[in-house]
Amino acid sequence: MAKRGRTSRRQRTASEAARLAQAPPPQRVQSSPAAEAPAPAQLAWPNRAGGAQVSVCSSDCQVCVGARERFDTIRAASVAQRRRFDEPARYPYAAGKHTLHRAGCREVEQSVGHVGGDDSVWMHGALTRFAHDDSLNSGWATHMRMMDTQEAAAWVTERIGPRGGHRYRLCRICTPALPAAG
Repeated sequence: MAKRGRTSRRQRTASEAARLAQAPPPQRVQSSPAAEAPAPAQLAWPNRAGGAQVSVCSSDCQVCVGARERFDTIRAASVAQRRRFDEPARYPYAAGKHTLHRAGCREVEQSVGHVGGDDSVWMHGALTRFAHDDSLNSGWATHMRMMDTQEAAAWVTERIGPRGGHRYRLCRICTPALPAAG
């Protein structure tokens, strides 16, 4: 017997079963087909490594046409960062979202170092993945920003809080020296 004002486990189970018996069955909500982005056509092309296949849309896919401008903008910025990566003496720093690196850090190499040329079938597959899945793969886009000393000093200055606190990290792998403010 439960104490006054409390219910036992058996009483709670019985009341829950009674409540569920009286409740209407759950309704399935069907989404309209117009609200969902159409799946890409499954045209299969071997990828760069020769392993899995790249699925691409037909050239008249409206989802891909709508995402093309944004894709080209991100791609152009990534290629520019790749060119900067090739000049480590001129651009000795790299920054991610919150971390400052040296240009030769392996984290930077993994992100920027793999951005390659413009292989049309492979890039069309990247556009398809970007348009339909919003995928920013490091094979065609980078998430690092290569910087010279002045740009790095400005990046650090932007990330100093109003009370002087740091809102950035220095990479623990490459341990960069802070750039001199210029």
